[in-house]
Amino acid sequence: MTFTLPQAWLLLLPLGLFLWRYGRRPGPPMVLRWVLLVLGVGALSGPELRLANAGSDVAVVVDRSRSMPLDVDRVAQELIALVESQRRPGDRVGVITFGREARVESPLSEVGRFGGFSRPVDSEASDLSAALDAAGALIPPERTGRVLVVSDGRATGADARGATRRLAARGIAVDYRQVSRPEPALDVAVVSLDVPATVSVREPFQFSAVVQATSAVTGTVRLERDGKVLVKGPFDFKPGPNLLPLRDLLEAPGLVHYRLTVEVPGDGVPENDVGVGVLRVEGPPRVLLLTTQPSGTLAKALSATGMELDVKAPFHLSLEALDGVGVVVLENVDANALGEAGLNALADYVDQAGGGLVMTGGRSSFGEGGYRRSPVEPLLPVSLEMREEQRRASVAMSVLMDSSCSMGVQVPDGRTKMELAAEGVTAALTLLNANDEASVHMVDTEPHEVFPLSPVSDGLPLGQVARGFSGGGGIYVGTALRAGRKEILRSDKPTRHVVLFSDAADSEEPGDFQQTLAALREANVTVSVIGLGKPTDPDAELLREVARRGEGRIYFAEDAMSLPRIFSQETLAVARATFVDEPASMEAAPDLPLLGPLPTTGLPQVGGYNLTYLKPRANVALRTLDTNAAPVLALWPHGAGRTVAFTAEVDGKYTGELREWSALRATLEAVVRWSMGRATPKEEAVVRSERQGNLLRVTLDLPPGEPMPGALPTAVLLSGDGRSGAEKPLHWEDEDRLVVEYPLSGSGTWHPVVKWGGRVLRAPPVVLPYAPEFEPGSAKEGLKVLRALAAVGGGQERLSMTGLFAEAPESEGRVALAPWLVAFALAAMLAEVAVRRFLSAPRMKATRERPVKKSIARGPTAAPVVTDAKRSTAPASPAPEEPPEPKPEPPKPPAGVDSALEAARARARRRTGR
Repeated sequence: MTFTLPQAWLLLLPLGLFLWRYGRRPGPPMVLRWVLLVLGVGALSGPELRLANAGSDVAVVVDRSRSMPLDVDRVAQELIALVESQRRPGDRVGVITFGREARVESPLSEVGRFGGFSRPVDSEASDLSAALDAAGALIPPERTGRVLVVSDGRATGADARGATRRLAARGIAVDYRQVSRPEPALDVAVVSLDVPATVSVREPFQFSAVVQATSAVTGTVRLERDGKVLVKGPFDFKPGPNLLPLRDLLEAPGLVHYRLTVEVPGDGVPENDVGVGVLRVEGPPRVLLLTTQPSGTLAKALSATGMELDVKAPFHLSLEALDGVGVVVLENVDANALGEAGLNALADYVDQAGGGLVMTGGRSSFGEGGYRRSPVEPLLPVSLEMREEQRRASVAMSVLMDSSCSMGVQVPDGRTKMELAAEGVTAALTLLNANDEASVHMVDTEPHEVFPLSPVSDGLPLGQVARGFSGGGGIYVGTALRAGRKEILRSDKPTRHVVLFSDAADSEEPGDFQQTLAALREANVTVSVIGLGKPTDPDAELLREVARRGEGRIYFAEDAMSLPRIFSQETLAVARATFVDEPASMEAAPDLPLLGPLPTTGLPQVGGYNLTYLKPRANVALRTLDTNAAPVLALWPHGAGRTVAFTAEVDGKYTGELREWSALRATLEAVVRWSMGRATPKEEAVVRSERQGNLLRVTLDLPPGEPMPGALPTAVLLSGDGRSGAEKPLHWEDEDRLVVEYPLSGSGTWHPVVKWGGRVLRAPPVVLPYAPEFEPGSAKEGLKVLRALAAVGGGQERLSMTGLFAEAPESEGRVALAPWLVAFALAAMLAEVAVRRFLSAPRMKATRERPVKKSIARGPTAAPVVTDAKRSTAPASPAPEEPPEPKPEPPKPPAGVDSALEAARARARRRTGR
């Protein structure tokens, strides 16, 4: 038996003394009171009875990475069914799947059967160490069990033996069942494509590739540079490694990608037939201007400054595209044009890599451009919130949400598309104010009302939005629009709007949507569409037609993670409260000198601007003279980089007098140069990156004589799609060199960044062309890894699932005794009351004796004794003095006072002497 709070037993001493002093009572009630005290203290101590027959837990860990056989799901389900068939009473089975990350597919359960794999995993890697840690977390600390690994042993990430040791310390053994692809008869793999880290413009250089072949064969080799074929021809491969020498010369600075492809008939592992290398051609930092007006005012002004300018139409950004860029200028660019991964990459570029960002205003920028709730919003020196005083008119909004079965598909972070859409709708509705109205319907083949058109002031049941998923067939567009028309026409608000959210690949049955939209437009109701998917999906054209006829906007969310941002963008656009379309004069603010010697008088009017609010600790250089006193030019350093917000439109409908301002070019140049920051001199430090397999090694060489830094430099690894990794400190390798190592978890381009004091050093990027588990190797190597893991904790290979539970130690089940003690205590209390009230004899009251005097008679016959001196009439006669009879003391109150009334009576009797 154990106690969760054994200190409670110490209460017996003070409580027992209290009971003895104030609660003492003769007879059985006192015994029951002592029993009640012991039971109450015992229940408070939390006693538990441990039983060694509570069964065992088995966590099945399934590798679902790309190196596994194509039918791994079927094989794993059969093995899990065999494990479940071995369960005894108290035994439990849970399932964990893993690729790049581990996910709990099924929690531990004593009953039921595993229904199949439903949670997606990134199959580009296989982090077995993380999966074993997840299995350890799945098995409670108070229980024992085993872990069964179903894998080929080709693991990436951290060494899994550390996780196995942590399990072994708890007495949990790791068993394994190897499931692997058959050994290929022929495998030709590009082991490496080694290019220099950096070269100069027009500097000839050599590089090489290593191709591993299992047997002699003739294949075709093709080398490409940024998609352009440089070399293509036959090559005779010998068994073992083959060296291919290559050379090139580059004319322009920037990041260059080389791709080597080997084509061999009969290759059993085509995934490793590609090698990729990245080379940086050094040059001055460039200014990347993203604009739809390549010959506009901003492009002309920046080109006249002499800076290296690269003008492009908006595109989906990546860290590769931003390599060598000193500052990114977004001229009235919608956030959707950059892509969700591009927004993440831009945020990492500024925050981690020390880049600069300048955003100019317009109808497609800031809040109305979709940057609210985006990764870029925290970078800006201005807030994109919508305040009550900005609103011009109240709004009625009807939201129609696709709730078909396709919305139940999970995204990589584990949430479903429907959950992300519900999050977006909730975020959009929270932007409405008390004068607005809103309704939400889920639609599949028919509408399902979540809540009808209701005033926001009454409180919207936003919690019902996430619970409204119906999971029916595809969405019927015509049915949805008719439901929206019926709902929105109930409102008399000046602005009425319908938002249709639908799958661009599964929008069906438009029906009479033209007539419905025509009726809505006659009632001055607009309709916008948010399509989940690509503009090229089968039903994308139908959604475009709905938005065009409804005179609203069309969005395509290629990444479901962008849905919350897009819903907020549409709400801001409908509210028409974040852009001021009236001319406004400007004044110089105190922080204008930060940009250099710019004029502070004679400032022009702007024809309109994005209404934003200055964030704390941000600097403002220009602001409006209207009632908003809004920032027009704000700046601040953020993370390792710098950002500037210029909320006026540089070249467009709302430019106003700004276009003719003589100091416009000087101001734009000062803004861009300030954002670019200070370049790190080459002689300060040198940072290098080197890949060996899936291990990246980053080194920092300090210049000779450089004093040791007070704090160790740190490194952060950024992926090409903006997924930043953890920041890790470098450690000393020798007196002038620091180093850090990263295991690369999957294919792609990786950008190491070293932060040293206030400086940011960008290491040359490295590329992992394919998942490390596809590197040349055999199933025997994977089996060796699994055997090593099993040996740590006494596990074994499980060719049969028989005995899996029988050989596992039994868990100690705990039975809480506190509820039983409480029940017994209640019974004892009721018994004490019953015995004291009905079965105990009445208390004996102490009788008081009056004082007695003795009289001694004269003569032979004794006189009678007079018991009351006051009533005696016999004459007193002298007699010898006898010691006076001691006066009897008044009786003491009974030891057990049952009530305050009885205590008061006792005190009164003592006081009166009666």
